[in-house]
Amino acid sequence: MSSDIGAGNFLNEMLLTKNIKFENNRLLLMNRPGVLINMSIFASLVGKLMKYDEKELYNAGSISITGIVVDYKNRFNNDINKTLDLISNVVASSGLGKFVFNFDKGKIVTTINPSPLAEAYIDLFGKSEKPICFFSAGGLNSIFTGLLDKKYSTKEIYCKAKGDQECKFISEVLL
Repeated sequence: MSSDIGAGNFLNEMLLTKNIKFENNRLLLMNRPGVLINMSIFASLVGKLMKYDEKELYNAGSISITGIVVDYKNRFNNDINKTLDLISNVVASSGLGKFVFNFDKGKIVTTINPSPLAEAYIDLFGKSEKPICFFSAGGLNSIFTGLLDKKYSTKEIYCKAKGDQECKFISEVLL
């Protein structure tokens, strides 16, 4: 079965009708934060899965970014700052929020603000009693491990889904 509307035509139509737009470091799909799917879909998966196995969400985030980090690192001949800048821009333009990295006394502090995942989580489940961004923590861990050739442990210390101002992560080298 063939159709005259392919993915590219559909995306163009959505753009022309302003049903996809980028505002304040968020990708909006029909005025809802998204990642080429409605963010509520991703948040519902995260919300349901974290009740069963937070570690698997962390691992999924880590696995999802591993190959991308190697590719980006090679594009910039191992220039960490250029690679992190590209990652931050790709993440923001994908609708996952704005990443800001801060290297501080052997630790890496990363903020995500806005955090469309945490915002969608609140819409679906209400405020959380604990951080929910295990997928993001795993992705960040993979970024730093891949870029800096050291093993890291990354933990979310503040989460917008808990009512904090932003999502904040600490990454530390494992000895």
